[in-house]
Amino acid sequence: MATSKYAIQKVAVLGSGTMGSQIAAHCVNAGLQVWLLDLKDEESDNPNQQVIDNVKKLKEMNPSPLGKPEYADQIKVGNFSDDLDVLEEVDWICEAIIEKMDIKKNLLSDIEEVRTPGTVVSSNTSGLPIGKISEDVSEEFRSHFLGTHFFNPPRYMKLLEVIPTDATSDEVVEYMSRFCEKELGKGVVQCKDTPNFIANRIGIFSMASIMPHFFGGAFRAEEIDYLLGTLTGYSKAATFRTADMSGLDVIHHVATNLYPTIPDDDRREVFDLPDGFKQMVEEGKYGNKAGEGFYKKVRTDSGKEYKVINPETGEYESQISPEFESASEAKERYSSSEERLKFLVSQDDKAGQFLWKIHCDLLLYAANRVPEITNSIEAIDRAMKWGFNWELGPFERWDAIGVEESVERMQDEGLEVPESVLQMLDSGREQFYDQDEGTVYNLTTGEVELLSPPAKGAITISSLQADGKEVMGNNSAGLYDLGDGIALFEFRTHKFTLGMELVQSLDKACDIVEEQFDAMIISHDGENFTYGANLMEAMGAWQKGDKDKVRKAVKNFQDVAVGLRYRPFPVVSAPFGRCLGGGVEFILYSDKVVAHHELYAGLVEVGVGLLPAGGGTTEMLARAMEQVITDEQVDPMPNIKEVFKTIGMAEVSDGAPKAKSLKYLRDTDTIVMNRDLLIANAKAEACRMADSGYHPPEKPKLKVLGKRALSSLRLMLYIMHEAKFITDYDKVVADDVAYIMSGGDLSEPQKVPEEYLLRLEREAFLKLLEDERTQARIEHMLKKGKPLRN
Repeated sequence: MATSKYAIQKVAVLGSGTMGSQIAAHCVNAGLQVWLLDLKDEESDNPNQQVIDNVKKLKEMNPSPLGKPEYADQIKVGNFSDDLDVLEEVDWICEAIIEKMDIKKNLLSDIEEVRTPGTVVSSNTSGLPIGKISEDVSEEFRSHFLGTHFFNPPRYMKLLEVIPTDATSDEVVEYMSRFCEKELGKGVVQCKDTPNFIANRIGIFSMASIMPHFFGGAFRAEEIDYLLGTLTGYSKAATFRTADMSGLDVIHHVATNLYPTIPDDDRREVFDLPDGFKQMVEEGKYGNKAGEGFYKKVRTDSGKEYKVINPETGEYESQISPEFESASEAKERYSSSEERLKFLVSQDDKAGQFLWKIHCDLLLYAANRVPEITNSIEAIDRAMKWGFNWELGPFERWDAIGVEESVERMQDEGLEVPESVLQMLDSGREQFYDQDEGTVYNLTTGEVELLSPPAKGAITISSLQADGKEVMGNNSAGLYDLGDGIALFEFRTHKFTLGMELVQSLDKACDIVEEQFDAMIISHDGENFTYGANLMEAMGAWQKGDKDKVRKAVKNFQDVAVGLRYRPFPVVSAPFGRCLGGGVEFILYSDKVVAHHELYAGLVEVGVGLLPAGGGTTEMLARAMEQVITDEQVDPMPNIKEVFKTIGMAEVSDGAPKAKSLKYLRDTDTIVMNRDLLIANAKAEACRMADSGYHPPEKPKLKVLGKRALSSLRLMLYIMHEAKFITDYDKVVADDVAYIMSGGDLSEPQKVPEEYLLRLEREAFLKLLEDERTQARIEHMLKKGKPLRN
């Protein structure tokens, strides 16, 4: 039952630049009604031309800020001179104009003249004091004003910093935190109204503290990015590639503005960036948007090459392959970034000394910012993971290195460790986080507290494990009791691939659910839902001559995946991230799908010389024919051709809305904006289905068109091959797909049992697996990670 008096359905975004237009786009993605306003265009016949042009750019951007390109048409445009009165009817006004205090304050004054009391207003500033921006408006206005700092690009970056002022109502802060979390899908971190809040304060410090090691000549840029990338729990873009993505001019602007506002910061001098960096900015080397920054993409005879800048000459040169013996040893010996980091900072070589120095800077700086910028170390860690894509936040890094031993080493080296950290160790607590107990140490109060969920109401695998909710488990999969009669099936394999043991485990889990539960959810906590079948396992068995094992595995996969639909309980899949191959077949045969908005789903088997044989080809045909069932006058061939093309071209959705267009999802399936709330939403759906009385459907007979469809699809293949859209072997593989979707070469249209088409799938799959060209594709995918076009 809703208890808040606030309910946001209509949003006005003020400022149509890079951030404003993309915030508007993301609000449309979330199903909100959106107005986008900016300055009146005095140089055009249309006063809204500037906004119109910026909305048009949204359709052209890659990656797209929009769930579907046509969503741009839902954004209503206007200007500050003629259309400010629309603010009377909206529920939230998000200001995202230029980062100048006087201009923002003037706009707030204009807003106050038309704003309806009770309307929430926020500023998307990246660092200006929120309280200062709103100091001239009324008390009622100030109580409804706060900062909402989106990270760029708003659709894809998880972090949103919510910054209340001393005057902001607690109810407004709580409502906006939950709204941005649930409706916009953001990872919300509440910050104090201090310079640059949390993520940019820590993140820019981290970058700035690293720069002298580059500009001083100790390391090359690619060497630093190697050491401070996924090797040690940072982001894939590491330090300097992240800087290029963010914009060196933006980093310079943030650091320059920050410096005078933090006179009491013990490391203030770090934000006075090196002269070499300032020179790069003066020369327009802003990073990706300028085509050159720390790296520069150049075209060569062999394709493209990312060259790296030489700080002494300012010229770009070819990269070297970083070689550090200790780093190579760490990669070989340890699988996790925590283990590699702990090992590397203890090494007395160039790489180890550098990593130790960088981490001393980062860890001590972060600890000294508590309670200045936040009372919560969780907030700092989440801000860095959600806003800079780090795998490990600062305090998670400290735990990985070992707090007690690292503090002793810091003190031996004459470094001053914050008293709050020393007090933690004196209390007997040796780490900031205790995942087994589900607790975190509060550096502000000195108390041990329960870890907070990543979003209010979130259900996580780690919490289920900590609470002893596992019902069944092995190395491949697990089954958990979610309560209320709902079970959760979890993938545990490397890259969440669907191997033989996992499929057998799912079958066993379904038997347990049938006896002990009312419904089952398929999901987990990983970065991606699944990369599909375990090709290495299947290919290994095939090459060893154990072909019968593979045949049984194919039949078993099909039986289990298709069988999800006919179990006597509802199955709800909750996919997210990459969901490829067999993972799509799992969701195709689930009774309901609750998908994250960022779902990249695709039946991609053709890329490895195979076809969807876990029921995927059959179900996609069934979905193409659904309209024909309700209207016999409709020609089914356009629909069949569309899904045939989807499979034949291995199309992958760029989000859940596109997955619906591709028929991987049904129109009745649910899209959830917040990844962390996916399992909770799936549980609610499973409860609803179970409570309403669930009965599985009858096995259907599917209409196929026989030779009519087969000849039409083969003509389509011929044209695509002649136009060089597909290769010789693509045509061979796709012809098998055409054969199945036609029901074989039947002389006339007729209805066939589902099992008839499933048998055709299996036969074609095994025939293709025999082909050396398929084996070459699989081998290439396993070695190179990308398809071979043979």
